[in-house]
Amino acid sequence: MKRRLLLLFTSLMIVSCGNNNQSPIDPGTHVDVEKVYAYNIPYIINYPGIVQGVVDYPVVPRVSGAIDKQYYKEGTYVKKGAPLYEIDPRPFALDLKNFQGQLIKDTAAKQNLKLIYDRYAALYKLNAVAEQDVENARINYQAAVGNVQSDQANVDQAKLNLLYCLVTSPADGYIAERQVTVGDMVSAFTTVLNHINSANNMYIVFSMPEEQRIAIENGVLDQTISVPKNYTFRVDLKLADGKVIPNAGYVEFTDTRISLMNGSWNMRAYVDNDFIKNKLLSGQFINVYIHGMSYENTFAIPQSAVYQDNQGPFVYLLKNGKAFRQQITTGKMIDDLWLIPSGLKNGDRVVIHGGIQLYPDAKVIVDNTTDSRSSDVTDNSLTYNSAVINKEQQEVKKLSNSNPITAKHIQHLNNASSINLRSY
Repeated sequence: MKRRLLLLFTSLMIVSCGNNNQSPIDPGTHVDVEKVYAYNIPYIINYPGIVQGVVDYPVVPRVSGAIDKQYYKEGTYVKKGAPLYEIDPRPFALDLKNFQGQLIKDTAAKQNLKLIYDRYAALYKLNAVAEQDVENARINYQAAVGNVQSDQANVDQAKLNLLYCLVTSPADGYIAERQVTVGDMVSAFTTVLNHINSANNMYIVFSMPEEQRIAIENGVLDQTISVPKNYTFRVDLKLADGKVIPNAGYVEFTDTRISLMNGSWNMRAYVDNDFIKNKLLSGQFINVYIHGMSYENTFAIPQSAVYQDNQGPFVYLLKNGKAFRQQITTGKMIDDLWLIPSGLKNGDRVVIHGGIQLYPDAKVIVDNTTDSRSSDVTDNSLTYNSAVINKEQQEVKKLSNSNPITAKHIQHLNNASSINLRSY
């Protein structure tokens, strides 16, 4: 009996051990897949900028003296030529009288010397005086003529200084906070009395780093990047509170040289306050988002889909229910997307989530499938929806049709040159 029990126990152990040696069935790794296609990917670039009025004139006096009167109210709109200040005119009135008196004296002396010259000239014809006497009389008369002309210039300058005692507005616009008060002494062409700023026409001044300008230039040359003609980028603005003003204006000026101050390429956007709800003020700091640049016929995948090892960056592609490794080259990062210049082809199915658990020939279970053409391209917290990706190249054209003033400016810029990129 004991022998039978021992044989039964041994048989059960053998069967149990045989079951443990069987390999478990691999159910597959759950992943998300994106079907990728090459397309034109718009890129929005963000720069800090400062607002300047198209009219942004400092009010400076042309004569020195004490401020006697102020004729304007701060913050109001003033017309060109409107009186702003009066500098004490009394010293200049006295100067005018002094020069007028000197003019009278020198005019009388000139007339007397003219009579003497005429007399000597007549006597010389009669051989009554020497030629040297005639020459001396002529020279004295010409000197008197010069004195009268100098006196007349002094009189005119004194009249002009008296006129300059009334400081007028150099342009139409809003006048800012005063810098001097009545009674202050001011110096000609030195003291800034106030500023006149544009009512509506505004400039946004900002700079592009030199290395970025070169990268864009190289991309245009090898046809991987496109930019608007003459760099007339469409501009969105972001205010200090985070509010974004879309389609605020356009880039209307790019400098012809690199700034010696900071090594950047200076640019300027034009904005008309009449066409935006939030009114911009001169001196206001603002964020500028320029639209119109795009990477041509390239792939963009989430950064989470890209892996790195000693052989370089790679992704997992899905084929026949299995994952296989594909080497790629990576380009620029745009928010959570990575541009892929090479290594992918249209229709490839790229694993974008769950790839960390994969290995070559691993079985996969696809939970979700998306299309790269429905991805959003973002930059610096501004989301660019794919529904308007194909329209991005038309944004400047759309902007130019938004109002006659803008259309005229852009048409002028585009007609100015047929060159898409400046050479430096």
